[in-house]
This record gives sequence, C-alpha cells and structure tokens, in this order.
Amino acid sequence: MNFKYSAVAIALLSVTQAYANDIQELNTAEVSAKSDNTVIEVSSTSLENKQVNDIKGALNQLAGVTVSNGIRYSQKTYLRGVEEHSANVTIDGVRQDGQMFHHAGNQTIDTSMLKAVKVQLGATSVLSGYGANTGSIAYETKNPEDLLADGQAFGARAGLAADSATEFRQINLSGYGRVSDQFSLLGMLTTNESGDIDTPDADPIVNKHSSLDSFLIKGVYDIDAAQQLIVNLQSVDDGGNRAFSGEKPGQSIIEMEEAYNGYVRNTYSAVYTNNSDNPALDLYINAYFNEKTLERKESITDTRITPKRDYIYETIGLDIRNSSLVNDVLWTYGIETFKSEQTVKTSGLRIDIAEDGSTTESNLAVSNGPQATLLAGYVQAELGFGDFTIIPGLRYDNYELGGLYDSSFNQLSPKISASWQASNDLNLTLGYGSIFKGPGLPEIIMIRETTTQADDVEAETGDHIELNINYDLTDTLGVDSASFYTNLFQFNIDDSYHPTKNTDLSSNRSDLDNMGIEAGARFNHNALSGYINFSYNDAERDYTEYQSDDSYSGTKEVNIGLNMQVTSEILVGWDNIFVDNAELERTTKSRRGEISTSDVLKPGYGVTNLWLAYEPAAVNGLKVNLAVDNLFDKTYQNHKSFGAYFGNLEYNDNEVGRNFKVSVNYQF
Repeated sequence: MNFKYSAVAIALLSVTQAYANDIQELNTAEVSAKSDNTVIEVSSTSLENKQVNDIKGALNQLAGVTVSNGIRYSQKTYLRGVEEHSANVTIDGVRQDGQMFHHAGNQTIDTSMLKAVKVQLGATSVLSGYGANTGSIAYETKNPEDLLADGQAFGARAGLAADSATEFRQINLSGYGRVSDQFSLLGMLTTNESGDIDTPDADPIVNKHSSLDSFLIKGVYDIDAAQQLIVNLQSVDDGGNRAFSGEKPGQSIIEMEEAYNGYVRNTYSAVYTNNSDNPALDLYINAYFNEKTLERKESITDTRITPKRDYIYETIGLDIRNSSLVNDVLWTYGIETFKSEQTVKTSGLRIDIAEDGSTTESNLAVSNGPQATLLAGYVQAELGFGDFTIIPGLRYDNYELGGLYDSSFNQLSPKISASWQASNDLNLTLGYGSIFKGPGLPEIIMIRETTTQADDVEAETGDHIELNINYDLTDTLGVDSASFYTNLFQFNIDDSYHPTKNTDLSSNRSDLDNMGIEAGARFNHNALSGYINFSYNDAERDYTEYQSDDSYSGTKEVNIGLNMQVTSEILVGWDNIFVDNAELERTTKSRRGEISTSDVLKPGYGVTNLWLAYEPAAVNGLKVNLAVDNLFDKTYQNHKSFGAYFGNLEYNDNEVGRNFKVSVNYQF
C-alpha cells in the first residue's frame, strides 16, 4: 500500500474552503498560529452538549484519534492507527495500563464525571510520560470549584438522561461545597443501564445489556495561596448479564441468561501542588493506587464446573515534577515510578468431568503473578532565540519484570522540538523523539501459575519525527479567530508487541512503520463556530518471514461540524463523519505455518449527528439537551472495530442506528 499524496492534496484543498470549530480547545480560548496542533482538548461542556456517555462519543471528532466498536465495554482507542497500549493513558494522572481481556475495552470511564479529556499526539516530549510511543490520553475529573458559582458556599446538581436506540437510562447526583475558606468537597454518584441495541438492517441485539455504578469523592485543601492538596477517590463498576466477548456479534434471541461479567476500577490519589512565586518552584506530586478487576461469575456445564474468578491488575505509583526558571530558561524535570502486578483470585477449584464421571481438579488462582516496575527520570529545557523556540529533553527509563518473569530493559531517550514563528501568522515546528517501552504485562485472563517468558523478549524501541504547520487566518478572514493546521508524521516501533494472549511476551512481534497526516481548519466568529479535520495513516508490519499492511491503517477520515448560538438560551450543533473506502493487503501465518495474503476492503460511510442545548433564563440552573445520533440511520462499521479491521463484516455488529437522546440537569 502506497501513501496516497493525491488524497492528502485534496484534503488540504478542502479544509481551506470549509468552516471549522475549535472543539479541540478546552474553553473558548483564542485559536492562534502558536497553538500546539498535537494537543487536543475537549471540555465537559462539549461532552454534556452532545450527551456523551462513552469514550467513543468523547473522542470520535478528533483528527488522529479513533475509538472502535459501538458497545461501551468493548471500545478501544487508537492514536494514529495504533492501539492505546502504545500510549500513556491516565485518569487524574493515574496510570490505566494493562489488558484484561482482548475482546473488551481497557478504559473504564464514567464520562459524566469528566472535566476534560486531553490527547497529546506524538512522541516528541518527555512530559508525555512513560510508554507514550504514539502519545498520551489524559482524563481529568471535576473539582468542587468547577461546579461552585462565585460566592456560592454549597450546591447540588441532579440529572436524568435517556436514549432510544440502546434503552440507556441514567441518574446523576452531585453535592459540593466549601466546608471552610480552605477546604472544599465534591461528591458525585452515577447509575445507568442499557438494554436492547437497535442497529440498522438487523434485529436488536439483546445479549449486550450493561449497568454502570460510579462514584467520585474529591477533597481540595488550599494550604495557602500557592499550595494545594487534592485527595481523590473513584470507583466505577461496569457490568451486567451480558456476552463476555463484547467485540463479537451479539444475539437477537436469548436462549439462556448470560453469565455475569464486569469491570471494576478503584482509583485513589493524593496530588500536591505548589505554584510559588519563587521562580525555581512550580511543584507537582501525585501519589496513587489503581486497581482494575475483571469479575466472572461461576459457570456450570455438563463437563465443567468453573468457580467465580477475579482477575486483578494493580498499579501503585508516584510522579514528581518541578519547573524552574533559571536565567530566562524554563527547566522542567521530574521522576516517574510505578509497580504493576497481576493476580487471579478464585472461590475454589475448577472441576473437569469426563464421560465416565471421573473428575480432574485444577487451580486457576495466580498469587505471584507477572510484575512490572519502572524507575524513570527526565529533564527538559525551553530556550528562546528571537523567533525560534527550541525544547530539548532527555528521558531515562529503567523497566524491570518480576513475579513469573525475570528481565530488565533501559534506555536513554532524547527528544526535541524546534519552533519557528516565521511571520505573525505562520508557525512551523519540527520534532523528534526516541521511542521506548518495555514489554507490557500480558492479557491477564490468559496467565497461569506455570506462565513463563520466552528467551528473546525485547523492549519496543524506535524513532518519531513530525512537522507541524499552523497558519493563523484571523486577520485574513476578518473573524474573531481562525486557523489552519497540518501535521505530518512518521515513526517506527521495532519489536512492537501486543498483550493479547502474549503470556511469553514474545509472540506476534513485528516491526511497525507508520506515516500519515492530520490537517484541518477551525474558526469562531460571533455566534458561529466550526471545524473540519482530516486524518490518514499508512502503516506496514514486518514479521521477518513476511510483511503485511497494518490492519488498522489506510482509513481516510474527515470530521466536519458547526455550532451556532441561536439565542442567549439556545445552542445548536451539527457534526458529520465521512470515511472513505479503505483497501489493504493483509498477510497472515496460520497455526500450521502457511503464509497467505488476502485483499481487505473496508466500506466507507457517512454519519450525521445533531444536538441542541437549551438553558432557559427563566429557570436559573436548568439545562435541557436534545440530540440525534446517526440521523439518517446509516448502516456502517468503524474500520478499527472487530471483524471490520480484517475485512469480515459478518463477524461484527453494525454500529448503533438512529438514536434520539435527551438529558435534563438542574443545578442549584
């Protein structure tokens, strides 16, 4: 597959002729040529307006970011065509690594509690954290001050939400207040459930019901004007009587009740910041503990009795970062350390029953499971030379495997970006980053006490290079703000691994070469704002014996949207996703060692979404949201969803059909 420059040229031409909305800005901040094209932020207001209740809704309008699958518990995120295992994913700075089950998602998120989502694309900054080979995804939950009005001591918020296509129903309650001049507190509780799923040209899916219960407790203590301590407790339980393999096709007829399975995430953190007037002190410390659990109910068949199982992935970590201004040079430096370990707990032994009635017992529990430990340090300087800004950085990672494994890896990784303000309107940035990530712990559902690693385990290494172009169109167009951007990138990941079933940490390894483009424009003027984004990546994998197009590449996607403040009370929006046909050549090796190549065609599609936000002036604190997703009830499958990514559309469900959504929130 060759990089299609004609498609890029057409996309660049089209974005200069279209409207654009800065949904990538956290608030309504001015868009300028000096902004970073690779940093994408979505605010809680945007999430609420579109009635987002999963990570797909939070991220699916962003260039270079894709979320597969239509069902919440099977969704996976891809940055520039590479699954999230090659990114650094955090919630309030707490690592969310590890794969529980390869037919399910890895991020357990309650989007109603989010303040913002921030995506950093690329590997050119040491500040993106460990393992950010393709970038980072940072989810940030709300604080008390985000909900308290000026002068307000205490408040509360209640919300109801529902939709038509998934039988989604949600209740959200929040209470918050200033206990004292220095201490504020927030408590949030969410419960929701979904039922049968309507998809075009098919009977409803009846075996993928879900229920979610979530709470957040956050205390903020302002020690003084510079120092703050935040204590954060979160719990999300996403489960139900549903098909275990969320990615695979669902059923339209229930023959027997699905066995309960669910994902639980418990997150605890304490964050201390000191934004002192002292130029040498701008300190951030985050100490945290994160536990993800896959729960499976006991199952009984004629030939096997399997006990209840809990697959547990725990991470304890510490991040310390400080910035110092010394002789007009801004230095940022810090250390990052964590330890992750996997455990399997059971309520008893598995019993296999032979035809003659004899039984065999086996223990599925794993007490001293795989472990991974990181100790890393980094430093970055920001140097200004007139119209030039150079940001060099250096990162050292020491990564060790323990428990059932025994090996270590380390690397000194240089990173640098050089920015030139060529004119008042034009900014060019060139960046380079050395890539490193140690072998990730395997899919936890596959580990046993007998699990061992292979002899040829390697860390992921490689190089990333990127060119960012940003042109400020504000004066040219005579609007409040407008800009055009282009990101051109190329990177390789040698010894790229995937944790799926990879208990020996060496199977299915390949060298990945990836190149691509993101381009777009955005504008804001008076009551109208809009955006257009284009993204495309072309990637190949080298398995030594054979080469293949990467199955998740080759998709050209355009996102277009407009928002309009019709009156002071009514805001309306329109979003459209256009995806072109993708054609790949996929080469695979069978279990018998036979190598074969097949053509993969992923059909294109277009999806339209409409939404409206109404805040009546007569009822202070009331907000009503209406939306229609997939307005024209299009039959389609995301190109990175299961089945579709390898060209078998029958081995997948279509995405959710026309979906009417409503939510009502009252804050007082």
